[in-house]
Amino acid sequence: MIEMVERNVYVPRVNQIDAIHLNKDITRLIRDNLLENLQAISPALFAKIQPELDLLVQSALWFGSIGKQGSTFGQQLLVLSYDSERLTLSRLCLHFALTIIPSYLRNLDERRLTAQSEWLHKAIEWGENTALLCSVLNFFRFLKTGRKPTIVDFLLGLDYISLRHNQRRDIGYKYLTRELLWGGFMEILGLLLPIINFRKIMRFLNNTIKSMNATTREDRLVANIEKKVILKSNTICTYCEERPTIPHHMSCGHIYCYYCLAANVATDASFSCTKCGTSTTNEIHVL
Repeated sequence: MIEMVERNVYVPRVNQIDAIHLNKDITRLIRDNLLENLQAISPALFAKIQPELDLLVQSALWFGSIGKQGSTFGQQLLVLSYDSERLTLSRLCLHFALTIIPSYLRNLDERRLTAQSEWLHKAIEWGENTALLCSVLNFFRFLKTGRKPTIVDFLLGLDYISLRHNQRRDIGYKYLTRELLWGGFMEILGLLLPIINFRKIMRFLNNTIKSMNATTREDRLVANIEKKVILKSNTICTYCEERPTIPHHMSCGHIYCYYCLAANVATDASFSCTKCGTSTTNEIHVL
């Protein structure tokens, strides 16, 4: 009977670590959204009382999770909980003091206490370093024993229990499959995009639209004959419609930037003028 009870209260290490990370992410998202909305009301007032607001929000989240349900948000998602027999009122108060108050003192030290008392700043910094070292040592102990993953849980003697009596953990591959499909799709795009000649496609579409708008072919030919190579102050590139840089022109007389004309000819040997449709025939001249 004792062995059955021990097996029922056992929680895999990965579940406990996942619960901790989920709780951190959920708490951070809720807190950041609330603080962002409060900051929009009065930025000047928010800057003065940010440590107190952060303390108030974290306290509300703590009372809404551990104080009321006996489990964090991450534990609730994974159907875990603290052992209710060990979660007494005194331990709840100590848990609140050890998890919420240190972050408040750190925020207070960054904004107010540093300029007032150097020894208090050093004491807080020493306490943070000590807590970090203890957390690292406790993590190695947790990897060996599989119980009490955080230093606060170890100090208060709090254990995780499963509310599903150690049923097999359900593993969903929906997100992994979606990530693999998206990765494969991006690889295909990476192979296909360099092969596609977008300049030629855009030029074909532009010529098609312009040919539909043109009245007659004779009008276009007359316009080409009458066109002369004249560079004015308001002259723009026929391709990019910007002030031409190192202006060049084709046999038809329309002016291009050197890069616009050279790049199109390099990607398509049969490049024709985007305005009148005249082929290059290797007749490119500089102005």
